Amino acid sequence: MRSVIVLAALIAAAAAGEGGKRIAPPVGTKLSAGERAALTATLDGLVTEFQSLPKKGANANAEVLLKAVRYALELGEFYKAGDEAKARLLLGEAGRRIKALRAGEAPWLTARGLVVRGYYSPIDGSAQPFALEVPDDAPATGAPAWIWLHGRGDTSTDLHFLHEHMLKPGQFHPKGTVIVHPFGRFCTGYKNAGEQDVLDVRGLLVREKRIDPERTALAGFSMGGAGAWLLGAHYTDRWAVVHTGAGFVDVRRYRNLNDGEVAKLPPWEVALWGQNDVPVAVRNLLNVPVISYSGEKDKQRASAEIMAEEFQKQGAALTHLIGPGVEHKYETAVRGEVEKLVQESLLRERATPYPLRLSWQGRTLDYARLHWLHVTGLGEHWQEARVDAKMDAVIPAAAAVTITTANVTSLRLESQRGENFGGKLAVTIDGQQLDGGGSGKAVLLVKREGMWRIGPDQEGSLRKRPGLQGPMDDAFTAPFLWVVPDKACADAKVQAWVEEEMKYGSGRWRWLMRGDVRTRKASEVTAADIRDYHLILWGDAEANAVTAKVLPQLPVRWDGSGVKVGSRTFDGATMVPVCIYPNPLNPARYVVLNSGLTFREAHSSTNSLQNPKLPDWAVIDIATAPNDEVTGKTAGAGFFDEAWQVKP
Repeated sequence: MRSVIVLAALIAAAAAGEGGKRIAPPVGTKLSAGERAALTATLDGLVTEFQSLPKKGANANAEVLLKAVRYALELGEFYKAGDEAKARLLLGEAGRRIKALRAGEAPWLTARGLVVRGYYSPIDGSAQPFALEVPDDAPATGAPAWIWLHGRGDTSTDLHFLHEHMLKPGQFHPKGTVIVHPFGRFCTGYKNAGEQDVLDVRGLLVREKRIDPERTALAGFSMGGAGAWLLGAHYTDRWAVVHTGAGFVDVRRYRNLNDGEVAKLPPWEVALWGQNDVPVAVRNLLNVPVISYSGEKDKQRASAEIMAEEFQKQGAALTHLIGPGVEHKYETAVRGEVEKLVQESLLRERATPYPLRLSWQGRTLDYARLHWLHVTGLGEHWQEARVDAKMDAVIPAAAAVTITTANVTSLRLESQRGENFGGKLAVTIDGQQLDGGGSGKAVLLVKREGMWRIGPDQEGSLRKRPGLQGPMDDAFTAPFLWVVPDKACADAKVQAWVEEEMKYGSGRWRWLMRGDVRTRKASEVTAADIRDYHLILWGDAEANAVTAKVLPQLPVRWDGSGVKVGSRTFDGATMVPVCIYPNPLNPARYVVLNSGLTFREAHSSTNSLQNPKLPDWAVIDIATAPNDEVTGKTAGAGFFDEAWQVKP
């Protein structure tokens, strides 16, 4: 009975939002006390069995079912009469899988039909679900695949996602092709950890040799269509073809914001739209076939029309199919045409294993790799950057490459397959002619004082580079550790704010990102933690021993009288810094001061708002209380420059 009371208390906390109103997922109450007690008893028994298994990655295929029921109970995710039966179905399957794991068996690796799976996310160590549709005519290994991104469902949490995919196939059934359904961290618009979830599932299935990495399509509808546009533009070289159905492609036009409304927004927030807006990266999509679909009467038809205009500006045409007479759905005949066109592109024989002519466009080094081209330095982040490159033959036969750039300061030419260049490569870049040197796996190019040369870019210097370029939310797309203070902050007001924000951030990660943050007290942080994780540091130097170690080496000063960033001073005991910076204890990882995800619960009302809200640093006046939109009043904020220094 005690466990039932505790769970009821947890649901009450979830309903209150653990620090803010909860929008997605909402709190459901369609579970009786008797049903709750019975499910809890069954779950507890299975968890005990599961915990006795030897630790291994395959265990995620059982744990993901247990976690789905646990979260549903703890967070109140029973929305309809009969949802209890869904939990029973998952627990029954979990029991069978625990038995199989104990016997050293893994039937889900070879199963056909509808298969639900799980994997452990490196980001937070959580078990995350995904699903497969494996037709009888698909090859046992190396099958062509569609990565299908689902639409938005505010109640489609782990429990409901898994239940649906245990029983119900999707809309497309291409011959001999596996359909992969990533969960995408529930309802994130396939951004942040949701984006990584898609890549992780694809990578796992490639390593298992279940799917062919050269014949993988990316597709989705509605929120999934937005995700297909986004991941198509961000990771173009992972896909043989991209299919987008409905969705959205940029914040301003989807939100119908006029110039005056945009002008009222913080300039850093508008700049950060460049993280996920697709039109600013349209040239990436010129490297892959794109097939778009819209219902004739669908308001989200605008996304494809916007992109058709963007394609036209680049001298290209977007294939855009229209479903006559329908709104937000596929028209049956046109759906068949979509499937036919996607399959033709997916299975087409290619003259070369990768394109010899590439176009890259972006505003951040976070998404800067495209086949054999890797952009490693920008003149300035959040401004347009471009590269157009043409190689005369595949590596190692390549003898010459021609490149033009804009707002790029360094790049790397390298085969993703690991081949060496066969000999000297003649490089022409922005009109300069360079000798690429002898054979090797990579050619490194760097621009200094307006001139290009062969060689690495300022080895050992602190620079923004891929995977270490900010903004704050970037720390939550890779393994991170939530470092909580051992002591109280020097000021009681700061202490109260830190406690509330830690609680809000970890709670929100749980209900939106569907994982529990990996947490350690500051006094317990190890050398391995510093090596392996981005460190999310909470509290001042008085409270947090790790903060005390790194703060003197950051471009931020913080004491009881205020905060100083560069030449800017923010006076007052209510000023708290939040920032991201290369960890002085391990510059290959970040430290983040006093911040979780910067997009908050109010932004879950539409996936178009789930973008970074703060740049590399900000100073928060906590005299303004946090709510579901802000962490407090932003007294000042900005981006660090390309050398991680404070801009004037």
